[in-house]
This record gives sequence, structure tokens and C-alpha cells, in this order.
Amino acid sequence: MSDDQRTEGPALDRMLTRRTMIAGGLLGAAGIVANSRRPDIPFVMLERGKLDPLFPKKVGSWEYQSDNGLVLPPEDELRDRLYSRVLTRYYASPNQLPVMFLVAYSSKQDGMLQVHRPETCYPAAGYELMHERFIPLDVGGGLTVPGHYLNARSISRHEQLIYWTRIGNDFPTRWWAQHWAVAKENLKGRVPDGVLVRVSTAAPDDETAMITLKRFLPAMLKQLSPVARRVLFGEAGAPLPGK
Repeated sequence: MSDDQRTEGPALDRMLTRRTMIAGGLLGAAGIVANSRRPDIPFVMLERGKLDPLFPKKVGSWEYQSDNGLVLPPEDELRDRLYSRVLTRYYASPNQLPVMFLVAYSSKQDGMLQVHRPETCYPAAGYELMHERFIPLDVGGGLTVPGHYLNARSISRHEQLIYWTRIGNDFPTRWWAQHWAVAKENLKGRVPDGVLVRVSTAAPDDETAMITLKRFLPAMLKQLSPVARRVLFGEAGAPLPGK
């Protein structure tokens, strides 16, 4: 082995460590500055009212059947503190697979949306995450958001799901991006809201699941009011009144 080959590994490790430290330092500095600004202006897409009236109970051939049958994190003070409103829906169809729909909304987001992230709550419910990937979701109005596709399996059940998160006007896909989204809003003197949206089914394979979810989701989104679109997608979903 040459001297170059022997030194390549340690050099790469040092470079990656420096990058990690730089990223962490930037986030830490942003957090310190954001906290010093004492943000106190709420930046919310749903000032009052409930989630339930915003979403249709009939979507194509699917009809709302129940609030039950969805995977949720354990009830505790942390979940209650993070989310002011949670909507759960089980939709059934005579000729399609059932679809489960969840919206977890917080009017005051502190960067801890992970409590409802499937990577957390599905394993806590006894599921093993088989594989995952990011997919672009065309949600109408010229807007594309980063969706996260997961395949989860338990002893008795197999689920496939798509979800996305929004904090303020950002759609973070990683923990550091969540904190950065909060910090950016704090630097503007604003306290952002946050939402996690999840749509899932129980199909025999990924291909069938994707067909089902990509039929349901556009049919749902086409029926939404501007208020509902702002809850899911922020100002990109529909302009705020007066803007």
C-alpha cells in the first residue's frame, strides 16, 4: 500500500469531522442569535378553529369511516405539548384499498416534529422500517414538496406511507433542517407553526401502494380550500389574504 493510500482514510475522516463541526456550529450560532432576538410574532396558517372541517370526508370512491386504525405515538406530555391539533381519518372504498390520513398541527413549533415522524412512532408501535426513499410530490398550483416514502412491517400488518413536514414556509426532511427552519423564522422575530401530513395504506407490494396513494392524494388536494392548503403547504399553498 502506498503512503498516499495510507493517509487517504485519516484525511477523509478529518474532513468529514470538520464539516460536521462546521454544520453544528452554524446551527448553534443561528440558535443563539435567534434566541437573543426573543421571537414573539406568531406565524401561523390556522389561527383558530379545528382541522376536521378543512378536509373532505369523501375523496373519490373513498369515504370516511372512523378516526381509529392509525399508527400513533404513545400518549404523553411531550406529544400533547407539541401538537395543538391532530386529525386522524380512516377512509374505505368499495373498489380500492383503504387509506389512512393524519394531520398533526402545532401553532407554536420548537423544532421537535420528530415525535410524529414515522421513523419514530412506527418502531415504537412494533413496526420494522424495511426501506425508504424521497419522492417529489406535485401538490398542485405549481408547487412540488419533498415527500418521504416508507415501507413498514409488523408481525400482523404491512403498511406503506408517504409523509411530509412543514415548518413556517419550509419543508425540512432532516432533523438539522427542522432546526434551521425554526431558526430562520426566529431570526425574523417570528414563532413558526408546523405540520406533519401522513397518508398510508396496507398493500401487498410497493407498486400497488404507490398507485393507491397517488390516486387518493391528488383527489384530496383538489377539494381543499385556501385555508386548508395553507395549513399543509404554508404561503406557497395559497397566498395569505391581503398579499
